[in-house]
Amino acid sequence: MKVIIIGGGIGGLCTALAMRTRGIDPVIYERAAEPGDVGAGLMLWPNAMKVLSALGAGAAVIAAGARLIHSRLCTANGKTLHEGRLDELETRVGTPVVAIHRAALHRILAEALETGMLRFAMPCVNVVQHADSVTVQFANGASDSADLIVGADGIRSAVRRQMFPHIQLRYSGYTAWRGVVETTDEAALGVTTEMWGMGARFGIVRVDRSRVYWFATYNQPAGEISSPEERKAKLLSIFRTWCAPVPHLLEATPAAAILHNDIYDIRSFAPWSREQVTLLGDAAHPTTPNMGQGACMAIESAYVLARALAQEPGLPSALHRYEAERRARTRWVTNTSWSIGRGAQIDHPALCLLRNWLVRSLPASMFQSLLWRAAGYDVTAS
Repeated sequence: MKVIIIGGGIGGLCTALAMRTRGIDPVIYERAAEPGDVGAGLMLWPNAMKVLSALGAGAAVIAAGARLIHSRLCTANGKTLHEGRLDELETRVGTPVVAIHRAALHRILAEALETGMLRFAMPCVNVVQHADSVTVQFANGASDSADLIVGADGIRSAVRRQMFPHIQLRYSGYTAWRGVVETTDEAALGVTTEMWGMGARFGIVRVDRSRVYWFATYNQPAGEISSPEERKAKLLSIFRTWCAPVPHLLEATPAAAILHNDIYDIRSFAPWSREQVTLLGDAAHPTTPNMGQGACMAIESAYVLARALAQEPGLPSALHRYEAERRARTRWVTNTSWSIGRGAQIDHPALCLLRNWLVRSLPASMFQSLLWRAAGYDVTAS
């Protein structure tokens, strides 16, 4: 079987690696002109680390990233709402929680591919299905055909727009800024922290020995356009009174290095497949980042798709099995993450006080149950 993967992000790269372990020949076409230091940081929970280990990349990811031990949720002035031990999750499932720069993960996955399997500067413009094959056409006039095309080209997927033009993005109501900065601040390097204010949040996650990934959210309409300097000035204004090390991290981040994206997802939909084309990752089941499971879901789906293609007698049954195994889990993550974001972004003073009281009052077992359902899942065992 020949498979074409559209999109060389985490989902596309993991799909190619998973397929190679099953004896399937994939080729990846990526729209970017060349590899680069894309994105900021991300968290890889045990559910994703188990897949990466099965694909032979687990040890390299742990070495390049940071093992997370302790997490803390607090208010903007530093009052603790909840604390958790991530090393206890590692003890329970046998796999650590790892944070890593997205570019470092890309490099590890790309270097594990065979030469020529990943091709750059190939934007997909059209997909044409035939009786027993499918052809993808590119912006430069080239084309290629295969038995299956996997659209792993992100939340604004060109493949999805052609297959399911009625599917619409859903704006969360808040925007996000992200950055990675080198620091010696022990508070920033020591504990994975998320702070909740009124209509705003700030998170800090160590991604290697000397750098932390930070993210900030704020309630506002979508579509703001600003210069790097305006972006940084706005962040410093919003978070000027927040507790340390928030102002320090913002000051230390070069304006040009601050990324800005409005936060969207898509309501769960079906099917993801049509004849010889299917979707994967953010093209099929994008989620808001409130559970840190977006990349993890793509990694899980890559493993399940490759397994279904290898074990089922034909393409229709393989794609049916792939969707059947993934739809309920990805729907739960999307819906749960959306609900967490709604609560975390409350901007009414009285409701924020009530929310904080409720979070402090919830038993630890409720947090552990939610964490275990998300991160304790082992797709490689089924």
